[in-house]
Amino acid sequence: MIILSKVSESLQELMDERGLNQLSLAEKLNTGRTKLSDILNANNAPNYNTLIKLVEFFNCSADFLLGLKDYPCEEVEYKPVVPFGERLKAIMQERNISQGTLVEETGISWSILHGWLKGKTSPSMDNLVKIAAYFDCSVDTMLGRV
Repeated sequence: MIILSKVSESLQELMDERGLNQLSLAEKLNTGRTKLSDILNANNAPNYNTLIKLVEFFNCSADFLLGLKDYPCEEVEYKPVVPFGERLKAIMQERNISQGTLVEETGISWSILHGWLKGKTSPSMDNLVKIAAYFDCSVDTMLGRV
């Protein structure tokens, strides 16, 4: 589960390092200042698209931004994010996990899984972290970045 205060702290740290305020970051990301304010005030987690914008802009680990690890930027050359449904299919195939097994063992509904696999929806941050934990990998791995 995402701890909103950790997400807020991580984002603020990245912004401080680059001398950015909410307005300047919102402009650079072409997103709403209110959305960033909600993240910084620990009211909401970023949605999937905002997470992608943030990690690509800051060239940092998604796991750091979500408060799952302590270091923002490793000496890693991050790859572009792969569509979530494609990446999930690949990991399921690599690990020989069926859709039924994934639903049964994670508690994620069939309809949500179907939406992801068809590329119609993206996971919430809690579900993204849950899936990464299920596969015992990083969020960055789930996004296809490493």
